[in-house]
Amino acid sequence: MNSMDLPNEIKSMIHLYVILELAIKSVKHDQRLFESFKVKRPYLNFCTQQLEILKDEFNHVSKSLYKRGVAYENYQCFNRNECLYSFNFRGNIIPFQYTGEVLKGQVERKINLVLKKVSGEV
Repeated sequence: MNSMDLPNEIKSMIHLYVILELAIKSVKHDQRLFESFKVKRPYLNFCTQQLEILKDEFNHVSKSLYKRGVAYENYQCFNRNECLYSFNFRGNIIPFQYTGEVLKGQVERKINLVLKKVSGEV
């Protein structure tokens, strides 16, 4: 079985799962960097609010995938610009291949959307 055999709804939820996981890691990384700032309180507050929103959405997507028989299986990085996420769908391992630049752009868009929500622009 390959990813083409999955319903579109599940494919888009898996993709969102990957984006959210990377966005959470990115914001956590930023948060650690901001902790070294002398004036860190406003930055850390933004990071905390972003993490809360991202984690809530991630948990919702994870539960929805689980209810549909999908579970995260594995992550492999082939070189600096290619990675493979594997998911188990009812006993079948389904690979999803991504390029780093595409993922980076999508993660940045997701973080910017959440940042706008936190700052009240959305």
